[in-house]
Amino acid sequence: MKNIILSIFIGLAAIFSACNPIEDRYELGAKLPADQINVTVTSIDGSNKLVLKNNDPSIGGSWDYKFGVSTKTIDTVVVPVVGTYDVTYIATTDGGLVYKDVPVTIDEMSYPVPGYSELTGNGAGKVWVYDTSDGLYSYLGPGDPAKWESKWWNPNSQDYINCELTFALDGANTVYKLSNEGTEEVGSFLIDMPNNKLTIVNAHMPDWTFSGDETGVYTISVLTDTFMVLYQKRPNAGGGWFWRFVPKDLAE
Repeated sequence: MKNIILSIFIGLAAIFSACNPIEDRYELGAKLPADQINVTVTSIDGSNKLVLKNNDPSIGGSWDYKFGVSTKTIDTVVVPVVGTYDVTYIATTDGGLVYKDVPVTIDEMSYPVPGYSELTGNGAGKVWVYDTSDGLYSYLGPGDPAKWESKWWNPNSQDYINCELTFALDGANTVYKLSNEGTEEVGSFLIDMPNNKLTIVNAHMPDWTFSGDETGVYTISVLTDTFMVLYQKRPNAGGGWFWRFVPKDLAE
């Protein structure tokens, strides 16, 4: 009988012990306030080359500079930005992750960034218009992205010939579309040069094609300082379309 009572007592003790909240025994440390994260972001001579520095290596973390990530205590990166924007340091503390935004002002894009430099005129802002140099209005059309030079299709229309696309860097990557009627759309863009992709958000390609199928993601067939060809496969039908652009100051 004594053995039975002892077994019941031990069992109840184990149950009560198991019910104790685990967080009472394993409390996290205090979460460090963001203003105590000692990091700096410095522009070299006002250029788009930045020095990222964690001044307290006892606190680890990573840098999110919007165009990449770095886990180095001190790093130097080149970004396609002109104006003021935030670099984020993500600190790993005992209390969890702490995000600190560090503003930095860039006066000019002195260091070239492939794709962004050609598209934006090294950050100064660049206006692109349809290439109508052959006089046939073959600035857009259906076809194979590898065969855009054939110019076999003629839209025979000037309905969209005065449309413009402006790509600018002003603390963010901004694209402005101006229609024939003067209506403006303001959006943003992102370039992925390793995969030859240009993504435009909230500003549509200035033409009458696709009938709402347009995805906003384009293949960059050609991009130089003086010429650009974009291509997009139709998502809901066969084939695709290409668009040919030149800088406005060269078209006039």
